[in-house]
Amino acid sequence: MFFPSIGVYLVLKGELDFAKRLIRENLVEQVNAFEDTLTPSILFDDSITAQEIIKTISYNPLISGVALWKRNLEPEGNSESYALFASSENYSPKLDRIVGEKWSTKTVTITKMIGNQGNILGYFSLSRSLSDLNTRKDKFIGFGLLSWLVIIVVVIVTLCYQISLTRPIQELIQVAENISTFKDYSIRARQLSNDEFGRLIKIFNQMMDSLNSSDQKLREVNNDMENKVKLRTKELSSSNKKLIQEMEQREKAHNELSKMREKFNRQENLANVGQVSSNIAHELRNPMTAIRNSVYFLRKHFITDQKALNHLEVIDSQLSQSDEVIQRLLELTKGGKIKLKITDLRKIVHGAFYICSPPGNIQLKVNLENTTKEVRLDPLLFRQILTNLFSNSIQAMPQGGWISLSATQKESNIEIRVTDNGEGIPVESWNKVFDPLYTNKKDGIGLGLSICRELTERHNGSITIETSSQIGTTFLILLPAPSLILA
Repeated sequence: MFFPSIGVYLVLKGELDFAKRLIRENLVEQVNAFEDTLTPSILFDDSITAQEIIKTISYNPLISGVALWKRNLEPEGNSESYALFASSENYSPKLDRIVGEKWSTKTVTITKMIGNQGNILGYFSLSRSLSDLNTRKDKFIGFGLLSWLVIIVVVIVTLCYQISLTRPIQELIQVAENISTFKDYSIRARQLSNDEFGRLIKIFNQMMDSLNSSDQKLREVNNDMENKVKLRTKELSSSNKKLIQEMEQREKAHNELSKMREKFNRQENLANVGQVSSNIAHELRNPMTAIRNSVYFLRKHFITDQKALNHLEVIDSQLSQSDEVIQRLLELTKGGKIKLKITDLRKIVHGAFYICSPPGNIQLKVNLENTTKEVRLDPLLFRQILTNLFSNSIQAMPQGGWISLSATQKESNIEIRVTDNGEGIPVESWNKVFDPLYTNKKDGIGLGLSICRELTERHNGSITIETSSQIGTTFLILLPAPSLILA
């Protein structure tokens, strides 16, 4: 509807513009022709001839008015005026001296200046009626309105026909969508007519009745099956719970049995270690006593050199410490407790390294910057832990190297790492090296690391191998935070 309106408007506008152009060209030609005819009448002041010429022009039914103005000079010659020199009957317009064309709804007027040799003689005005143009315009408007009326009628008829055809189809589509969305097979389509579409809707409703009946039967069967499945599931769930409880009880019993077995084996190993340790201690104390007596005798009667006396003092001190360590270890194997007190960790580290008598090509690196320096532990037994670890590291570095000890506090633990760059421990031996009497050394007896684990656990801590390879080994000792005393 919109595009035909534009078409009618464009055709009307084109026709009107073309007609106006023809009218304008015709009037311009007439004005130019009459200008040449009327110029002598003005020059010779012949108003009668001018009036006859204008009368002749007025015979044209489309010419609505003709006027000729003549210029009059004032006596002084400095000003001018224009008087109506000749005009058509019943036509006496006013001169506005606007040269050109002037359009209105009913007429078009062309005014032109008449001159001779550069002097203005007057003005000539010719008005033409636009009745023929308006008649054509009215015809086009009538044609446009008629076109609109025809279009509206066609659209209304088309819509009515389309509605009569599409309403039943839309009803079926809507009902089908509702059934698909809500899963409700009781929805029915309305029968809007008795034609083929009405029969189609009737058959559709009959089909839905059949589907609804089948759906109800299927729901009943499904509900019955669900109830049976729920009952069986409940029975199976009850059986599974009983089975899980039995399995948990068995697993718990198995774990307790494993723990008891492990505890028994460990106690048996500890008993063996205790027996071996007792024998070793007994065998060591006799020569240690003899050495101490000899040191006392030498210091008392023969040696007066201060340097030699200092060495004897060191020997005596180490014998005393060794005897105390042996005694404490024997007490632990018999159920004794460790003796905790605030201790300088750095002092224990250097003391343990000194006891090992390391060669000059092995260096000790200590880093306690990230933790406190004072901890609550058994200084004698913890020094023995570090002594055993340092001894193993020194034996793993026959060509020399370095031993590093670092301590840091992380959340609820203090972490102590002992690292060396010696020969590593095979992965398959990581868990075995802490067992009593297990060793992979030719001259070892397998007590060093087992004693380390036992003493660490007495501190409520743990010791593990964190890393080990051909380029070095790192032991990780974890002590609980309550043993940490803030500086």
